[in-house]
Amino acid sequence: MSSNKQRKTRREVEREALQRAQEQQAAVRRRRTVLLSVLSAVVAAVVVVGLVAILTRGGDEQDPAADQGSGEPQAQDTSMLEEEAAGEAQAAAANEAMAAGEVVAEDFTVQPGTAVDSGLKPPRDDRPVACGARAPANARATRPRFPGGPAQVVEPGVDYVARIQTSCGPIVIDLLEDDAPVAVNSFVFLARQGFYDGLEVFRDYGAIAAVEAGSGDNTVGWDAGYRLPDELDLAERKGYPVGTVTTAGLGQPYTAGSGFFIAYGKEFEAGFATNRVQTAFARVLSGMDVIDTMTAMDRLGMGGESFAKRLFMEKVTIEER
Repeated sequence: MSSNKQRKTRREVEREALQRAQEQQAAVRRRRTVLLSVLSAVVAAVVVVGLVAILTRGGDEQDPAADQGSGEPQAQDTSMLEEEAAGEAQAAAANEAMAAGEVVAEDFTVQPGTAVDSGLKPPRDDRPVACGARAPANARATRPRFPGGPAQVVEPGVDYVARIQTSCGPIVIDLLEDDAPVAVNSFVFLARQGFYDGLEVFRDYGAIAAVEAGSGDNTVGWDAGYRLPDELDLAERKGYPVGTVTTAGLGQPYTAGSGFFIAYGKEFEAGFATNRVQTAFARVLSGMDVIDTMTAMDRLGMGGESFAKRLFMEKVTIEER
């Protein structure tokens, strides 16, 4: 292919990516507007009902104590009405997002990128740190959740690379923004927020030959506040070769969040050969020797998945190329 054709193809790809990003942002704004409109309408209806009740009681000569008692069920009814309408609007927005292959936010009325204190922090842990390193100062810091989903930060036409500085050395990964734009945007957003800094590579999932990281409390139960779509085209075409970085979902659609796997053995490909359920969003450029160092470490208990020593992601840095 000539250089002119290559440039033309690249421009077309960038233009299509920009259009997709703009459409996704417009869809998010539309869902927030609809939800806020529904909630505003419900609140207005509740106010009207309350005013009618007050005016009705004003012309009634009932005993005040009895009047107060009769108002409580009415307040409960209006509150239930408001909650029910909000729940239905949220469910409708979630269904629309899933149909469009977009992020499902816990609360679509919250601006994407808004951090909310989770109140959760990694538990105290007295294990030594691997490779003679020290625990980062923020190892037990509370990590935020993002109930409105991640902000859109990835720009069309930019190639993103992440450098993960661990206790045992650096791992550099190439983010596949063309193949998994939503997952890559989530990773870049969280990394730039400093979310990953100080978290652990907390698990060696030996059954599928992958290490796991990215959980806000270093457990498999962390909830990021949003759920990612399954972008599976690349996995269906090329599988999960060694060095693939994927989302860490629970094996069902829309269960992935901030966590991720790094595959270090063929078992990962074999385990998902007939069921591509994890989004491949990056590949390791360098640092598989660091992964080898991790997986060679002792474990806690027979067949345990927890390392005998702690392995930290000291810093995750995003580079643009």
